[in-house]
Parts: sequence; C-alpha cells; structure tokens
Amino acid sequence: MRCKVSIKKVSSDPLHYDYQYELASMLYGKLAISNIGLADKTHSKKGFKFYTFSNLILEDRIPEKNGLNFKAAHFFISSPDPEFIRSFAEGLLLEPEFFLGNNENRASFIIERIEILPVIQFSNTCTFRTLSPIYLKTLRNQNDRLVEFDLYPKDSKFHENLHKNLVARYEEFYGSKIDKDFFEILNIPNFKPRRVKIENSYRRCSLMDIYLSANPELLQFAYEAGLGEKNAMGFGCVDVLEMN
Repeated sequence: MRCKVSIKKVSSDPLHYDYQYELASMLYGKLAISNIGLADKTHSKKGFKFYTFSNLILEDRIPEKNGLNFKAAHFFISSPDPEFIRSFAEGLLLEPEFFLGNNENRASFIIERIEILPVIQFSNTCTFRTLSPIYLKTLRNQNDRLVEFDLYPKDSKFHENLHKNLVARYEEFYGSKIDKDFFEILNIPNFKPRRVKIENSYRRCSLMDIYLSANPELLQFAYEAGLGEKNAMGFGCVDVLEMN
C-alpha cells in the first residue's frame, strides 16, 4: 500500500540537503500522534521495520546556494502493512504542520493533500527507479578484524545481499517461507553514488534504475517495503519505471 503526500513550504529558509534523518523522525512523530501503540511497537522492535519513504520530489525549485528552496513538493510512504499507511496518513492530517532542520536552519511545511495510490499487479520482470537511495553493507576482514563496508552495485556482494535481505524481510513479515525465491538483477544501466548523513555518520548508497527478474510476490514486497537496508530511515524506496 502506498500514499502520496503533497506538501507546501511556508517559510523562506532553505532546507539543508541532509534532511533524510529529520524526515524519518517527523514521520515517526506523526505515527505516534495517530497510533501510539504501533509507534511504540515499531520503536522497540529490533531488526526489520516494514515501511519506507521517498526523498522529497520538488515540483518547483528556487535558486539557493545553501540548500533546497521550493514552494511545493511531494513524497511517498509505502508499506505492505495497511495499518502503517492509515496511521501515517491520520497523524499527518491531525497535525499537518511540521518542521525540518535545526534552530539555525529550520524550514516549515504544511501537508496539503494525501492520496492513496492504486495497487500494482506485478509480473516476473520489472524495472524499478529509486526514489531514495539503496543502502547495503557487508563485513570484511581488514588487518585481522571485521570492518563494515558500504556496498555499491559494482560489487557482486551488493547483488547477493539485495536478494538475501529482501527474502529475509519478506519471510519475517509474512511469517512463512516463500515458495519460490528466484531473484536476479538483469541490468543496472546507470547508478549515481550518494553519501547521506544519518545522525552523526555518513552512509554510502546509490540511486539507480534496476531491471529485475523475480517472483512477483518479491517484486510487490520490494515496491511496498523498499529494497536494501534501513528502509524506515528512508532508504530503498522505488517506483515502477517499466513493467515487462
């Protein structure tokens, strides 16, 4: 299930480029307003969280050196659990005003409209375009100790971990093994590396188009829950570029 959230910027201050963590925090706060039980359950749960959201998609752009300036934008929230979407939508509508940024650079916004999008029926091949970057990591031995490495699509481990992560999240969400977990990346015609600040650290991640052949149930889950890791922090939200 997915919804489109249209927003209006009501302050003249630009929005700094690293807004992703603050958008995640804002959404969690709106979830708590609407459904404190679900918010507490989500916050205390270790491991996977089953929702994701996109970057802000600007509908206009005002030239500004120190950040993003615009009048209107929208973003998407999606989850395989309809309760998440209903609760996010209710919380956003109950308190439509929100802020992103710190006291020195604080931009204010108001929710103008929330639209529930139609459900998509998937076949076994699809090209996704990322609406927020995909993040994956692995552990590798360096100087006799395991060190965490962020992965780009040019690394074969990226392909392996993308599949394993998607299947693990699917099976945890539905509580059962998937019958056919076939999943193959047929092509990544382009990708753009990104570095995103989350709290006090940076994550290396990638925007891309990605052509997949997979069980339609996995493609549906990827669309609703995101691809890769840290989806609830706004990583891995995808849109359908082409259905084959």
